Amino acid sequence: MRWLVLFLGLFLSCGIKAEEKFLSFHSDIQISANGALTVTETIAAQVEGRQIKRGILRDFPTDYRDRFGRKVTVLFEVLSVSRDGQAEAYSLQRQANGVSVRIGNANVMLPHGRHAYEIAYTTDFQVGFFEQHDELYWNVNGNGWTFAIEEISAEVSLPKAVPAGELKVEAYTG
Repeated sequence: MRWLVLFLGLFLSCGIKAEEKFLSFHSDIQISANGALTVTETIAAQVEGRQIKRGILRDFPTDYRDRFGRKVTVLFEVLSVSRDGQAEAYSLQRQANGVSVRIGNANVMLPHGRHAYEIAYTTDFQVGFFEQHDELYWNVNGNGWTFAIEEISAEVSLPKAVPAGELKVEAYTG
């Protein structure tokens, strides 16, 4: 009887597949006095070898049109990339409106399970300086993800202390 229960347990568990997804996406954004950002993103991925086989992609728009219709390209410089606390191979690929960071080694398959990626980069001209206020208008996790993201969070550090009553925060999704 024990063998039958063990066999049924193994048989039933083989049919259950873990879902490939991003478990969390956290962005730590540090704003400098001149408006440049240093961003560290921590992305936890559940890898099952179906679509995420060798690593992940992270796209960053760098090319915009300003309010006068002029083309503007902002700086985007990768500072470091890691997976599970270890430096990870990456390459940059030019896209129509920016840069794609291809994280992982084309010759190495990822083990199935949870992996934590960390991408640190700097970018400029992301803060608007207006007469009455300064403004960071920032898409924390970007667009175009083909996977569900269970949890998204961000923490913004300002270059100097600002009284809470002077801060205005708005957030959007979708």
